[in-house]
Parts: sequence; structure tokens; C-alpha cells
Amino acid sequence: MLELQRIVNIIRHDNKGERTMKAVYSAVLVASAFVLMVTSVPVYASQMDDKIVSAARTSYNFMTYLKDDDIQIQSIDGAVTLTGLVSEESHKSLAKDTVGSSRGHKR
Repeated sequence: MLELQRIVNIIRHDNKGERTMKAVYSAVLVASAFVLMVTSVPVYASQMDDKIVSAARTSYNFMTYLKDDDIQIQSIDGAVTLTGLVSEESHKSLAKDTVGSSRGHKR
């Protein structure tokens, strides 16, 4: 926030007390870079979470052995949560191992 305040002060007053194109351009460039940097991280995390869930859903184990079970997969910042009901006790560990072997999730 301090950096943005400094940018605003640069725009308001340069060395001569006038607005200059260079100061405005610099401020806009820095502000744009800041906005891109801040907003791109959540988008990347969301895309990775979507890939983790998709990889699990389309895996051989889920499509073959777990297709009739009611398993929900949620991924937030790479941390995967499995909830739901399974028809056999062994399906719990199969679902866990399947998601655990996919790339991108946190161990």
C-alpha cells in the first residue's frame, strides 16, 4: 500500500510540481504489474485444483472401480479432501491412493 501511495505522490508532484507523462506512464506500469502479480496467483491455484480433481475423476480406478460410489473430491490450494459413501471398505483406501498418486496435490 505504501508503494501505491508513493506512486500517487509521484503523479501529483514531480520535481517541478507538474504532472509529467513519464511519471504517469511509470505509475501506470508499476500499478499494472502489481495488479497482474496479485491476481494471477489465485487463478493458477484454481487451475491446479481443477486439474487435480479432473485427474482423479478420469483415472482408471475412479472410472472402473469407484464409478458406482458417491465420492466427492475437493481441492483447495492442492490440499485434497475426499467425502462421500463407498460400497466397500477397500474403496476408501483405493480412492485415497488414487488421488495421492496424482501430481500437484499436497502430501
